[in-house]
Amino acid sequence: METTANIRLKSEAVEICFEWLGFDDDDCFADFHITVAESGKIRRFDFGQCVVSGVRKPMRFFADTAQETVGGGFRHPDIRYYDLHRSGDDYRLVIRFEGSGLHEEFHIHQPSVYLADEFLKAYDA
Repeated sequence: METTANIRLKSEAVEICFEWLGFDDDDCFADFHITVAESGKIRRFDFGQCVVSGVRKPMRFFADTAQETVGGGFRHPDIRYYDLHRSGDDYRLVIRFEGSGLHEEFHIHQPSVYLADEFLKAYDA
C-alpha cells in the first residue's frame, strides 16, 4: 500500500504541492507540508501530523468543482491553517501560522492539477 499522497497545482509561474508522507498503516501521516515554488524561490510550510481525512477533503474539493474552498487546521507546534479558494479556473492559497503571525497568500492562474490518489484508492478498498 502507498504510504504517501500528493496534489500538485502547476502553472507557468507557480507550482504548489500538497504532500502527505509516512502513513502509519492506521489513520495518520507523520508529515504534511505545502511547498510553493514561485519566481525561483521555494517555500515549505510544515503542518505536522495529519489524519487521512486531511487528504480526503482536498481530493474531494478537486473532484467537485462546485466547492469553492477547502482548508485544514493543525497544531504543530502552534496553530496553523491553510485555505485554498477556487474562482473559476484560478486558485488562491492562504497560509497562516498563529504563533509567528505568518500570513502568506499565493495566486495561481489556470493551473494543471495532478492528483496522486493511489493512497486513497488502496485505503478505501
